[in-house]
Amino acid sequence: MKQAEEILLETPLGQLAGLRWKTNGAPRVLCLHGWLDNAASFVPLAKHLSGLDMVALDLPGHGLSEHRHHTARYHFIDYLWDVDAALTALGWENCHIIGHSMGGGVSTLYSAASPGRVRSVIVLDGLGPISSTGPETTVRLRKSMTVMRRERNPLRPYDSVEEMVKARLRVSDLSVDAARLLCERSARKVGKHYYWRTDPALNWVSPIILTDEQVLDCLGNIEAPLLSWIATPIASWSSQDKIHACQAATRDGRHETIEGHHHFYMDIPEQIAATIQSFILKNDHPPSQREQDAQPNQDHHPGA
Repeated sequence: MKQAEEILLETPLGQLAGLRWKTNGAPRVLCLHGWLDNAASFVPLAKHLSGLDMVALDLPGHGLSEHRHHTARYHFIDYLWDVDAALTALGWENCHIIGHSMGGGVSTLYSAASPGRVRSVIVLDGLGPISSTGPETTVRLRKSMTVMRRERNPLRPYDSVEEMVKARLRVSDLSVDAARLLCERSARKVGKHYYWRTDPALNWVSPIILTDEQVLDCLGNIEAPLLSWIATPIASWSSQDKIHACQAATRDGRHETIEGHHHFYMDIPEQIAATIQSFILKNDHPPSQREQDAQPNQDHHPGA
């Protein structure tokens, strides 16, 4: 895999940055990172993939992409329009999508909402977005209101990127090398100090999230072939029952488990790269062809 090039996409929703490993005429792959991560999270995996035209986005508020307007909020569902705008800016009619965690949730919802633009979807520890039951609605609304009333603290200065790496390690399961990759892209130097580029507004509490039933409905309406990995032990915000329900809801899904932490794809990319590559190549045909393949043969009659 060649070195990545920095890209900037001008969209009606704002400027999106990213990394691109370009191979002309190759299968097109869009990569979506997790919450508070950035495009650099796909650098380790890209080193083990070849013959792909691969773009890893910085989602709004992350990495080098623009922040949303200060009066706006980071509603999860809005990322679907960012993905759609990115594909249009790239000139891609359709593509394969790889998503991790939050990016996996975005990938699955986008695949359900825009089946004509997705050839296949690969999810890394994030099969569907975080969801809840209806009776939890008021509790979440109250928590969101309380958090939003608080005054925002000024950004903390760091003396070095290494200090930022140590701070990230204290609140995540990342390895040192993985944390450094993410922090180097998220760091902004002002004078003698470094600050996070990440929009602090990303830490707000979402007032409304999809219900479990809504997520299962979306998963059940993904038409593209789907490949997923779940890391074990299971993340605290999920459960075995919820994962099984999500897996059972998919139409054309292949589901794997892998021993490791939430960012396993950054530390052991070689264990999944070959499977991802073959899955993409196997399913590299337009969604329209997929629909044709699914149509019954009109010339066939029982007993013929």
